[in-house]
Amino acid sequence: MKQLISYGRKRFKTLTRSLQSYGHLQDPEVLHEIRVEVKKIKVLLNLVNASEKKFKGHQQFIPFRTIFRRAGEIRQPEVVYKLLLRYQIGGVKDGQIPKSGKSDKLILAFQRETSGFIETVKSQKKRIGRYVEKISKTDARKYLKKKRREVERLLFPSFRNENLHMARKITKEVIYLCWLDRKLNQDTFYKDIEDIIGVWHDKQVLLPILRKAKAMDEVTRLKESSKIDLRNLKKRVREYYKP
Repeated sequence: MKQLISYGRKRFKTLTRSLQSYGHLQDPEVLHEIRVEVKKIKVLLNLVNASEKKFKGHQQFIPFRTIFRRAGEIRQPEVVYKLLLRYQIGGVKDGQIPKSGKSDKLILAFQRETSGFIETVKSQKKRIGRYVEKISKTDARKYLKKKRREVERLLFPSFRNENLHMARKITKEVIYLCWLDRKLNQDTFYKDIEDIIGVWHDKQVLLPILRKAKAMDEVTRLKESSKIDLRNLKKRVREYYKP
């Protein structure tokens, strides 16, 4: 499938370029781009894994997982600081934010490993590319349909909070592959619920930090706000799936 081959090549090219960029500049947005591209590559690997019996998707993803986790360690305190600013929360000390005191060391270590990461991406591109070429449009659309069903099973007619992280991950897979279906590509539902779950998840990240900081008024405020997020999610899901 030419479109899928082109999609895969773009992912590896963009990831390589982002790694090169972060090797010279400590830009948090570039770090975010690196993680997004790794997620998209994982979706590609999942698709191939579902279609090719000889392909070992998990094994092929391990090198990318290392890049993803290292980037996440650096990005974690930056994300928390942004969330505290977004929700206008003060009084949280740097020492109460995970990884905040290790940022410089983590960034330096990541930059030192950048050339190795780039070589890994290039070698994996060659290994994975020949399998991607075998995937048909029918295979790709079948996989997309399966993922849409999984999202529905997790959210409708009801959902459990502990399953929302998984629902969001699968929803992102659908979003990354929606170009396979012209009608779906114009559908805002998956982006809507990904955004709602994302906002809810951000608050869950902050809650243990606020409890540690003994900011109980803020804990109460975010918990109430989280309930509104869940009601909005339930409403959007019912609107979409209810006959």
